[in-house]
Amino acid sequence: SGINAEYGDLRIVAICLVLADKSTLNMSGKKKGGKNTKHMTEEERVHFYETQLLAEEENRKKKEELLTQFLKDKLAKEEKANEFNKLKLQNQWRAIMREAKATELCKDIEILSQTFERIVDRKDAIIKSLSQDLAEAEEQYQLALRSHLQ
Repeated sequence: SGINAEYGDLRIVAICLVLADKSTLNMSGKKKGGKNTKHMTEEERVHFYETQLLAEEENRKKKEELLTQFLKDKLAKEEKANEFNKLKLQNQWRAIMREAKATELCKDIEILSQTFERIVDRKDAIIKSLSQDLAEAEEQYQLALRSHLQ
C-alpha cells in the first residue's frame, strides 16, 4: 500500500505538471527547456512526467547514497585520525610525565644524599667521641693498674 500511495502521489504530481505545462512557456511561446510536450496526448504527458519524476527520484537517492557513503568514509577517516592523535598525545603526555618524575626523583636523590651525609657525619662524630672515651678509659685503666702494682 505504501508503494501504491507513492505511485499515486507521483501520478498526482505528474498530472499537476501536465496542467502547469502551459506555464512553462516563455514569452516567445516556446518551452523553457526539456522535451517538447506540445505534441503529446494527455496520457503521454502524464507518462512522460511520471518517468521524469521517477528518474529525478532515482538520481536524488543515488546522490543521497553517495553523500551517505562519503560521510561514512569521512567519519571513519576522522576516527582513525582521532585514534592516532590520541595515541600521539598519550605518548607526549607520558614523555612529559617521565621528565617530571625524573626531575622529582633527582631532587629526592639529592635530599637522600644530604640526609645520608648528615647521618654519616653524626656517626663519625659518635665514633670519634667513643674512641676518645675509650682512650681515656684505657689511660685510666693503665694508671689504676700501675698504681695497684706499685
